[in-house]
Amino acid sequence: MATNISWWDRLIDSLSGGAAPPPPRPTPPGVNQEAWAKNVERTRISPQLTVHELGLIVFGETQPFADGSDFNEPITLGRQKLAHTIINADEKWGARRQRYASTHGPVEPSENALQNPAVRTSYESSMTAAREAYLSDVDPTNGAVFFYLGGTPSRANRVLSGYRPQGVPLSTQSGPYNNSYTGRDVKSRTVWLNTYWDR
Repeated sequence: MATNISWWDRLIDSLSGGAAPPPPRPTPPGVNQEAWAKNVERTRISPQLTVHELGLIVFGETQPFADGSDFNEPITLGRQKLAHTIINADEKWGARRQRYASTHGPVEPSENALQNPAVRTSYESSMTAAREAYLSDVDPTNGAVFFYLGGTPSRANRVLSGYRPQGVPLSTQSGPYNNSYTGRDVKSRTVWLNTYWDR
């Protein structure tokens, strides 16, 4: 039977031990990271909280903070611990979370504010922290439900008004971080991010 394979092709096949290998499979298209992130952020953690709102709360609490020179972990990891405490408190108290463990509200910054590179960096770090905390199987705070942004590295129990006279014990301490805005609760240029158990 006639064949279209030339004697030259047959010679190459015999010398190479058979037919040439098939061409490599084309590489599948990569995941659109921005679309993936937005999809995660739309996820509802509870009836009163989405991942994006969690990121906005973290941003509102830590917007002026940045890595210093001698921190024990980067600010994004500190923000993740803060996000875990909010998730834990939301799970514990639900719609009453603000009554027992109040936080900054989930306020979206303006596009004009996000033109500032420092604000944009803080915003993206906060969103990353929220996504990572939501997706993580491990809670590095071991169930902490409170946090405090302090100007000293004190590891003492945190006394809360009208709640456990002996105070609540420290779970984790992150920092110190640089604080670029001293007009609010944290008056120090240096800040530590502490989380506390409810026990």
